[in-house]
Amino acid sequence: MLYTPKYIYNNDLDQKICKCPECKKYRILYCHSSISECKEETSKSIESDIFAVCSKCGRMYRFSITQMNNQDKFHVVRVNLIEEKYSDVKENIIRNYNSYESILSIKSEDFLTKLIKDIEEDNYKLLEYVFMEK
Repeated sequence: MLYTPKYIYNNDLDQKICKCPECKKYRILYCHSSISECKEETSKSIESDIFAVCSKCGRMYRFSITQMNNQDKFHVVRVNLIEEKYSDVKENIIRNYNSYESILSIKSEDFLTKLIKDIEEDNYKLLEYVFMEK
């Protein structure tokens, strides 16, 4: 199942990304996610690379998150403040999104999504996809 949230909330993360005092959520501009699952061991891991904007101050960030076996929160691995202009960031996001070959493309009200990999062998499943805000 492809999960394409419009926002990611501080409550979903093990640490706050933006330091502004009123920040509660981030609007997702772009996300590249991989979900691997081993049915035999009932283990699941999710890794995502996200470009997002703080809903209060408007600062843009690129951060990576992981989650193992349905932990309560996503673990924030890396955070970088983006100091480029929004138009330049959006151009880079579009270029990166278009660089992927897709198995399936989906257009929703908010996002363009590409399924990149969908591999299922024996007890192992790998799903990889990217989505960007329209």
